[in-house]
Amino acid sequence: MKELRTAVLGLGRIGWQFHLPRIHQHAGFNLVAVVDPLPDRLKEARTVYGVKGYADCDALFAAETPDLIVVASPTSFHADQTIAAFRHGSDVFCDKPMAVSLGEADRMIGVMAECRRKLMVYQPHRATAEVVALQDILRQDLIGRVYMIKRTCTDYTRRNDWQAFRKNFGGMLNNYGAHYIDQLLYLSQSPVKRATCSLRTIASLGDADDVVKAVLETENGMLLDVDINMAAAVSMRPWHILGQRGAIVLSDDTSAWHVCYYRPEDLPVIPVQDGLAAAERRYGSGEKITWQELMIPISDFKPVDFYAKCYDYFALNRDPFVPVTATRELMRVIDLCRQDAR
Repeated sequence: MKELRTAVLGLGRIGWQFHLPRIHQHAGFNLVAVVDPLPDRLKEARTVYGVKGYADCDALFAAETPDLIVVASPTSFHADQTIAAFRHGSDVFCDKPMAVSLGEADRMIGVMAECRRKLMVYQPHRATAEVVALQDILRQDLIGRVYMIKRTCTDYTRRNDWQAFRKNFGGMLNNYGAHYIDQLLYLSQSPVKRATCSLRTIASLGDADDVVKAVLETENGMLLDVDINMAAAVSMRPWHILGQRGAIVLSDDTSAWHVCYYRPEDLPVIPVQDGLAAAERRYGSGEKITWQELMIPISDFKPVDFYAKCYDYFALNRDPFVPVTATRELMRVIDLCRQDAR
């Protein structure tokens, strides 16, 4: 098995709790170094993983040339650290969001091409078992043409960390929006042609947005409704997928997809009345639709192993699970949302 000499930049929550354990567990990755400005975190990494620790990227690149750099630092550092890695001869697996703006993302893509390196961004919500299951259901065409997908995330959180502040490019549009907008773009398989968005700061202890309401219209005519609300005392249903012949929602215990649809052959023939005088002064056809219902357990489906996909791309030159073009579209849509919210 080809080995990827790997370094992780940033030992915060996502770097320490997710990236380092996954790298350590996968035989194709050899963790050779970590970077963090806090000495106690470097000491902890040396103790737990037995790796070299560096206070900054310059020190790392002066001593090492890893095959892969995992950028798990705060968002404002992503562009500069990724570009430095490319120029040093390393490929990059970058945490989401890719950058603080579309302009920065384009700069990263440009240097990637110039240096002939590889880049993939960690967009894990397209890899969940519920999305894998939903894709399978949609392929069966039970509810007909999908015209709207509504994705909702609710909680009540008085956020007080770096993500709560505009100066750090925090806020829920950048944070959770990068997850849920990507999910919907992945499911719709269509670029966005129009976006409307409102941002509010309600419960957060900082000044960045904790309420996001965005409606995206895709080129294939689908409406993508994104509702991220960290100031909601009562939770709302997380998914609504609406089609011409039915709907799909997540069960109350989130363990299964509930599909409700009709079969076209079961519908009665209804005469159309386009005159102004309704027959018998009655409105509506009075038909009773025979609905079919299914419960499809999410446990029947496996999530995508993101680090296995990383290895396939970076070590074996297979297609990326998240193409950089898809990440750029996500960044473009987030920019459209922010522009409209202003």
